[in-house]
Amino acid sequence: MILSVFGKKGGADKGEGVMQDLLIEADGIKASFGTNFQKYGADFDCCELDEKLAKKHGRKAGSYVTVQTNADSQVGKALVYALKRFVKGRKSGLVVGMGNGDVIADALGKRVVENLKKKDLSGGRLSVFAPDVGALTNLDSVKLVQAVTDGFSPDYVVAVDALATSRVQRLCACYQFTDAALRPGGGVGKGSVMDSKLLKTHFIAIGVPFIIGADDICAGGKGGYFVPYDVDAKVEFCAARIADALFACFG
Repeated sequence: MILSVFGKKGGADKGEGVMQDLLIEADGIKASFGTNFQKYGADFDCCELDEKLAKKHGRKAGSYVTVQTNADSQVGKALVYALKRFVKGRKSGLVVGMGNGDVIADALGKRVVENLKKKDLSGGRLSVFAPDVGALTNLDSVKLVQAVTDGFSPDYVVAVDALATSRVQRLCACYQFTDAALRPGGGVGKGSVMDSKLLKTHFIAIGVPFIIGADDICAGGKGGYFVPYDVDAKVEFCAARIADALFACFG
């Protein structure tokens, strides 16, 4: 996979460098993934992270499902299957597209919302919202989501955001679902936490990694990020599949 340089690496938790968003990449966590199986051409890794493990790894307690697949024709089925592990019954959902739509590697959330706007949402069970990043608005995007949630009281809030990874093979091919929390901008050490406690409703975060730290590819990476050369096509593909899965569950 050919990669392109993407910006400078900033500070993150536990020192300099990218904080990897994928739980499955946390040191020593693999043994805690109690359920591992294949379905629809994808590898599923599932973990129930208790408070003790969560504290140890600097995460939020909750359920995590990681779906890794290169079987493009069955991605949609795999994502619907994963999402239905969190969504029970016919419920209403607010899909929130996080990230900066002007930076393609960070545009997943915005692209998911754009895809959903093209569908028939007149049934009333699915709504969409895409706040701009605080750097553009000087407003905390998490507080905006909180305000919208308070006003419309959906059964579920589903936040979609781009993630970071430390493994090249997971770039654009790994989907993480969790009901624990999302910290927008967490991959570069920024952002506040969004979870069910804050929003007072069920919360799900969906993410796909599109960036990787240079130091994770080779020694002496000098603190840069890399993205796949065809990241625009990858983001569009992943966004369309996630939107289809969300519509299948809530539409």
